[in-house]
Amino acid sequence: MNSATGGLTRRSALTGGLGLAAGALLAACSEPDASAAGATGELVLGVNLELTGTGSTLGKLQEQAIKVGADEINSVGIPYGEGRLYIRLVFKDNGGNAATAMQQAKDLIEQDKVSAIIGGATVETARAIITEAEKRKVPFLCLNSGDDMTVPLPNRRFVYQLGPNASDVAAVMGREIRKLGLKNVAVLATSDGHGDSGVRALPRAMLASGREIVDTVRLPRSGRAYGSAAGRVADAEPEAVIIWAQAPVSAAAVAALRTAGYTGKVFLDAGAGADETLNGPNARAMEGAYVVHPGVLAGAPTVATTPSGRAQRTFIYRYIQQYGSFTGFAPYGADALTLMATAARRAVSTDPQRLRGRLEGGPIEGVSGAYAFQPISHGGLEADALAPFLVRQGAWVRLS
Repeated sequence: MNSATGGLTRRSALTGGLGLAAGALLAACSEPDASAAGATGELVLGVNLELTGTGSTLGKLQEQAIKVGADEINSVGIPYGEGRLYIRLVFKDNGGNAATAMQQAKDLIEQDKVSAIIGGATVETARAIITEAEKRKVPFLCLNSGDDMTVPLPNRRFVYQLGPNASDVAAVMGREIRKLGLKNVAVLATSDGHGDSGVRALPRAMLASGREIVDTVRLPRSGRAYGSAAGRVADAEPEAVIIWAQAPVSAAAVAALRTAGYTGKVFLDAGAGADETLNGPNARAMEGAYVVHPGVLAGAPTVATTPSGRAQRTFIYRYIQQYGSFTGFAPYGADALTLMATAARRAVSTDPQRLRGRLEGGPIEGVSGAYAFQPISHGGLEADALAPFLVRQGAWVRLS
């Protein structure tokens, strides 16, 4: 599929709040006649995602979020001087392969002439995309939480991270573990870039909370045989175990830990916030686990009085209409569209280099929370968007 401009007939069914980008971007603008769509131009965005292979659990969810976000923005259009822009998406499936992601990024820029690239659900594919984005001076909105995506900044001028910073997630974990009075902690992390981020961030966060890390174990890359790693963690008898992994590995690691006989508290990072975590084959093992995640994991807010709250509610309603259910994940992909739409409105341009500068023109509210990119900081989601959740009776329950 190379474009996303449909779904306009569903708009009348949305009774709560303004549009996904309307609250933060388009509230003051009247809706044009549908027949005029695209009359003043289009903002072409490349989407380079893991739709198959490694990372596809989260990649597919981001693809759906992006389509919902494009439908909503295109139902109104982006104010653009005296006219309007409409988003056209060009999708590429990198299959979770870094070399493929790099070639596709090059193709999107050279052949499809995109104004920006959105993608990189895994750290490995994102690093490959960064190489091309920086070389060709095209903004790359990175959807993962790798802690090296935007540093060193002189080499990452065109990279903007949307996933929460690992240090912020670790800090929330540390506070929750301290509240529960748990003293010692073990870490079980994947042997990839995502796991590396957690392993680097957690020591400082635990030290700040007065907790001790008694062991750090890496899950094997095989993706299946987690018993040995889980057994080593259980043998250390920690009061809490932090699992730093993306879905579906998150729930599989929890199941392996329970099978190894561990009965203590388990904490997971935001990478676990996918539908399969609660609905997949390891769902039962997740009962009682904690996860730190953007607040949108709780679903649509009952009362929406802020632009972010209205955007969350509208996004979730539209998502349910298109895909049947919403069990919680962070729609960074939809936020990437809002960021680029805002940058295009500010710049009155689709030139990649001009858009890059306008991404730093002030805070922008998205579905997941607020983004406040600055010349000295390009990531990620603002820390106050994060909240602790507990899995109770097969649902995410927000604790604070």
